[in-house]
Amino acid sequence: MQTILSSKPPVVLEDDFNVATNEDWVREWQLKNDDEIVPLDTSWKLYSQLQRQNTGDIAVMLSTDNGRLVVTDRQAGKFGLRLKQADANQCPPGTYLYDIVLVAGDGIYRLVTGTIIVQQGITNVPGQETWKHVPLILRP
Repeated sequence: MQTILSSKPPVVLEDDFNVATNEDWVREWQLKNDDEIVPLDTSWKLYSQLQRQNTGDIAVMLSTDNGRLVVTDRQAGKFGLRLKQADANQCPPGTYLYDIVLVAGDGIYRLVTGTIIVQQGITNVPGQETWKHVPLILRP
């Protein structure tokens, strides 16, 4: 007699990267099981938060609900980070911890974790101070 593993949570991808306050933040990932693509169901939701490493304060909330996490190709299992410069400019430079979780059916699965270093952007685009931004954290 033997016991075999019939199911397990996804392997969490570690992904560290740098962004700046004067640019749109764009990053894309793909959900796979071994080498097979996992299509993203229309009922699934993605959530993430950026937590300042030295204080633990939440700086940015990201989700498929607020459009900062997006499904870029449902059948290919692709999803991504999309934060406009007007919003990125509201995030103070520093080091932030993050993870991305998937809410699928009755389960919550951690997909990605890492560190994002936010650098102070230097060059400003003329007129960008008038661009619309959305609050980074929605409070009740």
